[in-house]
Amino acid sequence: MQSNLNCSDNTCAFNKSGSCYASHIKIEGFDACITPETYCDSFRDAHSFNLSSSDDNTSLTGTQNISCSAINCKYNFSGGCGASNVQINLENDSCETFQAK
Repeated sequence: MQSNLNCSDNTCAFNKSGSCYASHIKIEGFDACITPETYCDSFRDAHSFNLSSSDDNTSLTGTQNISCSAINCKYNFSGGCGASNVQINLENDSCETFQAK
């Protein structure tokens, strides 16, 4: 099974081979106008964040599990994400799918 959410940041504790296994992710960037002003608030550094067995979700996270505060993004619908595919950046965990309205 493949997810419509792809994460390039392999230093995140929830990233397994480019797929996200957090039960829910939150994209921040309330007044963002460009991609670098957004970020994945659910990022947890794999070297400093220990997943317990209860944290280790076995279900892929998809766009239906994204809450988004980037109200200037054309895909933001009432705090949810309406994009068909989402890409999280390696460098700064930004939402590469962000597009200004």
